[in-house]
Amino acid sequence: MKRISFVKSFIEIVLIFFTFSIFGWVWELLYDFLKNGVLANHGVLLGPWLPIYGYGAILMYICLKRFKQSPTIVFMGSFVLCTCIEYCTAWYLETFLHNTWWDYSNMPFNIDGRICLLASIFFGIGGLFAMYVVIPKIKKTMARFSLRRITILCIVLCCLFTVDKIRSYKYPNIGKRYKVIDTTQIRGLKIFKK
Repeated sequence: MKRISFVKSFIEIVLIFFTFSIFGWVWELLYDFLKNGVLANHGVLLGPWLPIYGYGAILMYICLKRFKQSPTIVFMGSFVLCTCIEYCTAWYLETFLHNTWWDYSNMPFNIDGRICLLASIFFGIGGLFAMYVVIPKIKKTMARFSLRRITILCIVLCCLFTVDKIRSYKYPNIGKRYKVIDTTQIRGLKIFKK
């Protein structure tokens, strides 16, 4: 019984990681499209995921689920935890991969261009959305399927992610900061054409 409970908890964490990693990738893709009119893969990895969002969601969930009755604590905890993750990740990428994937230098209240107040506020709001909307939906969805099916899905996702991570460690997605997808080559989507 304890083993099944552990497996369910582990799979829940894996699903939270991939849900938020993929959501983060889509979020940044749409943000860049609306801001600059281009589609771009902002991640170090080649696949459709930004692990920083997944790790942030996991850390937030593990540290803050016991405070779920207090939205103020969830907001402040998400604000602090995710800001620390973003700063440390930016430092790591700049130090070891010698590139900058984001720069908040032009934003007020920034530290080394790696973090800024506005982004941290969005992390706090995102933490509330995650804790009270997305994670409960993940749990409800898990309850609809057999543990075996969900485990297979998690294994497939983990294998794809691991291959991407190994390949991207040697050949990170850096280009001129990120690879831009030439939207004029997408047939039938006139909205992308200038």
